[in-house]
Amino acid sequence: MRRHASTTAEVVSFSAGALVGAGLALLYTPKTGQEVREKISDATDTAMAKMKGYTAEAQEKLNRNLEKGREFAEEKVSQFSEEKEQYH
Repeated sequence: MRRHASTTAEVVSFSAGALVGAGLALLYTPKTGQEVREKISDATDTAMAKMKGYTAEAQEKLNRNLEKGREFAEEKVSQFSEEKEQYH
């Protein structure tokens, strides 16, 4: 789990850095204001779509891990109950 969190943080950090770099590149290129606004709008739309994808993927992984944790806990409670019954 810790490695996954590290990988996710790396992906998010890389994406944020790429967005900042792209934004700076757009601001320093010799284009008209309309062209720059359109490019910024397109870049923002693309970034939002990617982040929604990352968010959905993270939510799916979280739900899977929560379900595994629930199943593990239920199994341990069941084992404990069975062992408790053996001693009473």
